[in-house]
Amino acid sequence: MSQEPLDQRAAEAMVRLLHEHRRGGGENDLAAVIHPDAEMRLLITYGTVVYGGATIISALESARRNAELYDATVRRFEWLDDQTVLAFGHARYALPSGGHAEGRVYWLDEFRDRLIWRAHVFMRETGARRAYEERFEERASPN
Repeated sequence: MSQEPLDQRAAEAMVRLLHEHRRGGGENDLAAVIHPDAEMRLLITYGTVVYGGATIISALESARRNAELYDATVRRFEWLDDQTVLAFGHARYALPSGGHAEGRVYWLDEFRDRLIWRAHVFMRETGARRAYEERFEERASPN
């Protein structure tokens, strides 16, 4: 499947909007950057995979209304290919069992049709890179 070239600066702004999104604004902007067929595993959804743009927006807004302490900052980007970026950041987030955690996080974001199609969070850089390699191998497979 051939993709049109992606404006990396615009794509990085979309990734920041998704991962740094704060309560009280940007819902329409956020909806505009998420692919209708998106798949995401995020801190704010406690690592549960959520499917579909509308479902993801709903889950994000619901979770963020109840997560006063969520705060994330994307610190840098590394483009792994022309449609996939590894974002390095820091986040403070609620834990499903109560309490919170804070530390480095890594988001692996993939684009389709110039929108964020997949976004998965990892606690370790090696996990994000391994997931990327596995997806790359799947795409290269002749089956």
